[in-house]
Amino acid sequence: MNEQTSTNKTPTGFRNLLFFLLVYIFGSPFLYPFPSLEVIAHASLSVALFFSIYAVQKQQNYRSFAMVLLLPVLILYWLGIYEIISFGRVGSYILIALYFGLLVFSFGSQIIRSPKITVNVIFATLCLYLVIGLFWGALYTLLFELNPNSFAGVLVETTPSDSHLTTFNYFSMVTLTTLGYGDITPQTPAAAALSQVEAITGQFFTAVVVAWLVGNFVRDRQTDQEQP
Repeated sequence: MNEQTSTNKTPTGFRNLLFFLLVYIFGSPFLYPFPSLEVIAHASLSVALFFSIYAVQKQQNYRSFAMVLLLPVLILYWLGIYEIISFGRVGSYILIALYFGLLVFSFGSQIIRSPKITVNVIFATLCLYLVIGLFWGALYTLLFELNPNSFAGVLVETTPSDSHLTTFNYFSMVTLTTLGYGDITPQTPAAAALSQVEAITGQFFTAVVVAWLVGNFVRDRQTDQEQP
C-alpha cells in the first residue's frame, strides 16, 4: 500500500481517537474529585491509548511497535495508580511520554504525506495537536515525580498524587496555547526549559502547520475547479 494514502485508508481511526481524547481531556477532571468515579477517569486514558493504535500507520512496522509498547504502558500505569510497585508511576510516565512521542511522529508523517486535505486529515491534525499537549503533560508529570519542587501552585499542592497527570495535562494545554494563567509555575531550570520549548512548539504549530493545511486546501480547491 502506498504510504501517501495511509491517512485516507483509515477514515475512522482519527475520528474515533479524537472523540476519546476529548472525553479524557475534558471529562476526567470532573471525575477525579469523586473516589468512586476516579477509576473511570483512569480508564478513559486507557481507552484513548487503545484507540490510538488504529490511527498509527502500518508502514515500517510503526503500528506493531506501538502495540508492543502500549502493553507495558498500561500495565505500569495501573500498577502505579495503586502503588503496587515503587517505580510504577515513574516508569509509566516514561513509557507514556515515549508512546505519545511515537504518536506525534506517526501522525505528523501521515499528515505531511497525505496527497489531499480531507476531513480525515483535519481529524489527524486535531489529534496531533492534542497528543502534543499530552506528550508534554507526561513530561511535566515525570519531572514532578522526580523532583516535587519543579512546579508550584494551588492545583499542584491540592491535587492527589494519582491525579497529577491530569493537572499537568491542563498546564501543558495552557502552555501550548501560550495562554498562561499563572496558577501553575515552573520553579526549576528544567521545568522552565520544558515550558519554553512547548510554548515555541505551540506557536510553530499554529503558524506553520495550520498555514500549510490552509494553503494546500486552497490549492486542492483550485485544482479541482480547473479540471474539466
